[in-house]
Amino acid sequence: MRAAVVYKTDGILSRVERVLEDLNIPFDLFSKPSEELENYDFIVSIGGDGTILRILQKIKNCPPIFGINTGKVGLLTHSTPENFDEVLVRAVKSFEVEMFPRIACRNMLALNEFAILSKQPGKMMDVRIKLDGSEIDRLRCDGIIVATQIGSTGYAFSAGGPVVDPYLECMLIVPIAPFRFGWKPFVVDMSRKIGVSVENAVLIADGQESVEITGDVEIYRSEHPAVFFKKEFRVSELFRRVKFIE
Repeated sequence: MRAAVVYKTDGILSRVERVLEDLNIPFDLFSKPSEELENYDFIVSIGGDGTILRILQKIKNCPPIFGINTGKVGLLTHSTPENFDEVLVRAVKSFEVEMFPRIACRNMLALNEFAILSKQPGKMMDVRIKLDGSEIDRLRCDGIIVATQIGSTGYAFSAGGPVVDPYLECMLIVPIAPFRFGWKPFVVDMSRKIGVSVENAVLIADGQESVEITGDVEIYRSEHPAVFFKKEFRVSELFRRVKFIE
């Protein structure tokens, strides 16, 4: 067994190294994510949610990830710098994992969301939305977010979307500043294919990678899920902590 340690800050790096050495697990250090991470048995991420999202942008076949939160929110992480030692040891020894679906579009993957925004800031877009090939709405707005249930606490949350149980596999369609009274987000099954038609827009995956688009794009469930070590009390902690996001 071999581990990869990805760190944004090195304040607790020596402690992580000591835990892995005590477990007799060889490891390599990465100051930034790399495609090489696919070759390891598991990944320890030292950073925030953004560090984990950057890791996932680099890999399709995902080894289990254990997150130590040194950022602000840390909803994707498992522990804090104060208590990670015992939690990491338990996780590695039990090696219980859980998988969460990612969504795909234009050769990009996203765990949280795809955001479709105008290339011209402040300019509204005319958007057509399709579900499994059938048009379900047209509207003018600043953008559209298509999020997973994990991403319901990310960009979609700030745009007025609902908080969804992380184990309820679904996609959210959330408009950004829609020019229509009372427009509400849609929640659809993860098996659906969501089509979006726009002109002169940019498609952004998890706030990390982007590509310019014009015309039709389709967002659908990827065959490459994100894999995490099992987290105790994931649901209750999420609903408790999301009330205090700053």
